[in-house]
Amino acid sequence: MFVRSGRFYQHLSEFQEQQEPVAVCKVANIKRHFETRHSNFNENFPAKSEIRRQKIASLIASYNHSVTTIHKTTSAQENATTASLRVSWNLAKAKKPFTDAELIKTCAIDMVEEVLSHDEKTRKTVVDLLKHVPLSDNTAMRRVEVLAEDCLCDLLSRLKKTDFVSLAIDTSCDRTDIEQLSVFVRFFDEKDFREELLCLLNGLDISKVTSVVTDGAPSMVGQQKGLVSRLAAVIPALTAFHCIIHKSVLCAKLCGKMKDTMDNVMKLVNFIRESSSLQHRLFRALLEEMSAAHHDLLLHNDVRWLSKGRVLERVCELHDELCSFLGNLQNEKAHSFLKFLNDSKEMAYVHFLCDITSHLNQLNLQLQGKNHTIADMYEAVEAFRLKLDLFQRDIQGRKLHFPKLQQHCEKNKMQEDAVMQAFLGRLIENFKVRFESFNLSSEILLFLRQPFSVSADGQWTAEAKRLLPSLDEASLQMEILEISKSDLLKEQHKDVSVTEFWINMIPQFSQARQIAMLLLTAFPSTYICESSFSSMNIIKSQDRNKLSSAHLEQCLRIATTEHHPNFRSLVSTRRCHFSH
Repeated sequence: MFVRSGRFYQHLSEFQEQQEPVAVCKVANIKRHFETRHSNFNENFPAKSEIRRQKIASLIASYNHSVTTIHKTTSAQENATTASLRVSWNLAKAKKPFTDAELIKTCAIDMVEEVLSHDEKTRKTVVDLLKHVPLSDNTAMRRVEVLAEDCLCDLLSRLKKTDFVSLAIDTSCDRTDIEQLSVFVRFFDEKDFREELLCLLNGLDISKVTSVVTDGAPSMVGQQKGLVSRLAAVIPALTAFHCIIHKSVLCAKLCGKMKDTMDNVMKLVNFIRESSSLQHRLFRALLEEMSAAHHDLLLHNDVRWLSKGRVLERVCELHDELCSFLGNLQNEKAHSFLKFLNDSKEMAYVHFLCDITSHLNQLNLQLQGKNHTIADMYEAVEAFRLKLDLFQRDIQGRKLHFPKLQQHCEKNKMQEDAVMQAFLGRLIENFKVRFESFNLSSEILLFLRQPFSVSADGQWTAEAKRLLPSLDEASLQMEILEISKSDLLKEQHKDVSVTEFWINMIPQFSQARQIAMLLLTAFPSTYICESSFSSMNIIKSQDRNKLSSAHLEQCLRIATTEHHPNFRSLVSTRRCHFSH
């Protein structure tokens, strides 16, 4: 009987486990349980009878129903937890506080009640499901911790598989004056190049770091205690770069007469906007009354690289309105600023600065952004150096590239003076000095962009060997000769970007691809660090100034990552609960 009805006793024992558990589901245990607990079963339900068949069917149905109920409850809890993870992920991505999670839940319930107001049954079901989603501020905080840990684990696992890693390092203080070190990594993840927040060096194989870019501060590049020096002691082949954007800004630093002119403009703007709130309101009212092109002046901030040019441009465009407003004020400062605005020579300097800073801002915008290669940015700087030579010739002639200065000179029947020419000469010299000492030669960068145009036995191959000591220089030279004669590669090079060209390079040219991938991995600037500091200040706002450094890092990691977690996988490894 136990052989013939083994499946029945299996079901029966599992059903009975709800009231009286069986230690182990073995045949002997089930048999003993059946004989001791259900000894009258054969008498009440004779073998092969209809009543016995119905009883067995009833027991099996009851068991299946209990299992289905448990499964449904578990699935509902997992769905609620997955929804909680998704909301917390979106909050962190948008740099919003943990407390906004409950607000999202309330909004979702309100939307469902309105959208499904015609279907009471469905509305009640959906609202009940939404109410079960755990979204308290503490829950959202724990969800962010889990998601940030998943992002970090994914990043570290990818870094173990890559050959080259580049670092971008910068520091800044948050709103509570706590200094934060931002460390980003750039690497190839077998599909494309990625830039991710690392923050701490724990878990990173230092031997894979081939280059590092900093802002050039003493704490970064100091010979004795600088971070770069300490890294170079561990990694002899390390290449250190000074942020290209930062260098270009330093090249354009004002001095002498140009600095005095810029200071006067800043004092004028601050006098209008900051000295009196009533005065500021009156000025804006005047602009509105005169139907001016703009509604206010702009403030300048040294940290915001583009603001200088925009402030000058706004002052030039509101020149007549400023003169009218200052003329109605009865104080000494207003009269001195009015005198400054009415001085054609001083305003010639202002218009000149406006024109030249607009060109510098265009270069700055070219250099900003993620996923730029070092060759792209170096090429943009070299092109700007040629433009500066053109500007120097143009300012003495037709002034085609100085439209505001040209208009001012024609209006006041005057010419440029030696101060403007000297400033352009100094700008040319600054770019030459700072960028001719670049750590990579133009020839090796040409190899990266145009591998068909470089000499196989040029000095750049020795430089490549210095950058990558494991490189076989002789094989590299042979590969360059073969690449230069490959019509197929030349056709591919026309149709794809430089990055895609080297990613898909055929294995035959392994040495050339290795050095190209090393160069493509290098960070050309600390732009991504500066961008992360902007995100940091949004996350740790004045209202969230008690946010711990650990939670700040977790929120920042999620806000900046390209990784997208597998929410279901995360839920399956954790206990799930409904909202209480």
